[in-house]
Amino acid sequence: MATEERTEQASPRKRQQAREKGQVAISADLARALTLLGIYLAWRHAGAGMLRRLQEATERGLQTSASAKLQPEDAVAACGEAMHVVAAVVAPVMLAAIIGAIISAAAQTGGLVSAAAIRPDWSRLNPANGFKRLFSARGAVTTLKSILKVCAVAMVAALVLRAHADEIVLMAEMELRPMMAALGAIAMEMLVKCMGLLLIIGAADYAFEWWDHEKRLRMSRSELKRELRESEGDPQVRARRQQLRRAVLTQGISAEMPLADVVVTNPTHFAVPLRYDARSMGAPKVVAKGQRAVAREIIRLARMHGIEVVENPPVARSLFKSCQVGGAVPEALYVVVAEIFAAVYRRRRQRLVRSQKDHL
Repeated sequence: MATEERTEQASPRKRQQAREKGQVAISADLARALTLLGIYLAWRHAGAGMLRRLQEATERGLQTSASAKLQPEDAVAACGEAMHVVAAVVAPVMLAAIIGAIISAAAQTGGLVSAAAIRPDWSRLNPANGFKRLFSARGAVTTLKSILKVCAVAMVAALVLRAHADEIVLMAEMELRPMMAALGAIAMEMLVKCMGLLLIIGAADYAFEWWDHEKRLRMSRSELKRELRESEGDPQVRARRQQLRRAVLTQGISAEMPLADVVVTNPTHFAVPLRYDARSMGAPKVVAKGQRAVAREIIRLARMHGIEVVENPPVARSLFKSCQVGGAVPEALYVVVAEIFAAVYRRRRQRLVRSQKDHL
């Protein structure tokens, strides 16, 4: 049976699972280029001092080796000094390279640290799997990228050396310090040009890796539906759950709720809608009541139907505790409820007057 085509973008859940496994878009070429950038910046900042120490150590070493009275202990001391100088010169460069590699990895992966990425994968030791990776389309692309990268860097290095061919020939007749200065300048030019080329290659490689990563994360429609059911539940079950939730929320809310004149709130802990018709009622009537989620649902319905919402915590609590849905307001609350209705009617008249003025 033919496999279903993967045409859908990866869901957030699949992206998170891939990230937990260490599967992110990352370019080794861009990491190397940023490492070279760190080395270049370190050399620009401290290169003159490092080159001077290296020149002085080289001069002392040549003078010591030219001495006819060189003793074993002198040779050991010279080697120790040389190692100390080399360590002092190499340490800043190595530190800059490490910092560049860390920044590159953090920038590309968003600071991802995944134990799954460094867990041993014994299937990689299988020669059959190795041959499959080697002769796969991804393996062919990786090999081609490596060949093109080496050729490009070699060409840039060759062009730099060719441009300085005359200086290189004359170095045989130079003093030590001018010769090392010339070598340092040529090496710096080669580093800068190779670094610029590798930055361009690395940016292009990262774009390709990102595209390939997105392609491998794609999902088929059936996979997307299955994941949706697993993460949010079956749509039918979810619809039934929402229906039950609405039923719970509407408990205590009668069909007369849209006819209410005012809703007294606490402000969200309790909500009691009241209706009053002077022709048919002796006292205002409680058409609904609720607390917490039900109270929030009552307030939502009131605003939807344009019903006044009045915040009066003591009255709301008293109405909720002493009244039943469909029952009248008790006599003890007549005065405060009358004041609420009077304020509501007053606001209605004011709005009506403003509306009439606007139409004139």
